[in-house]
Amino acid sequence: MSRHDMPLLHASVSEALRLRPPLIFLMRTAMTDLQIKDVVIPRTDTIFLSPVYSGLREEIFSKPTEAYDPYRFLAPRNEHEKHTHGWVGFGGGRHRCLGEQFAYVQIKTIWSYLLRNFELEAPSALPVPNYEALVVGPKPPALLKYRRRAQPLV
Repeated sequence: MSRHDMPLLHASVSEALRLRPPLIFLMRTAMTDLQIKDVVIPRTDTIFLSPVYSGLREEIFSKPTEAYDPYRFLAPRNEHEKHTHGWVGFGGGRHRCLGEQFAYVQIKTIWSYLLRNFELEAPSALPVPNYEALVVGPKPPALLKYRRRAQPLV
């Protein structure tokens, strides 16, 4: 399975990660002096990057806070490609997460099975993110109603 298989499911996962990234920040060390506009970041300084902020940038994503919209990750829009680091769900550059493709395979396998075999419903409002840990998850309770389908979807 590659990132080209199940493009809508792949885009749906990317959009979920854009809206609710699991990491609060990514850290990198400046390897050389770096100038960004009027600011010089000296070599060896630590740089913090916010995936939450990156996913909400209006110059990258159209109406980034209004709706869950996986089509922004598909052609012809491909909004995440407007900038080389427009979306950093798995980091960026040379040190992008090595497990990204494996994560997508796992996520798409699990969601394919669940969506094919179960009817899913959120019985109440979706939980808010819990930012009290380095890896963000939902604040309890995170409830989900499910019922096995009489016949799996084809």
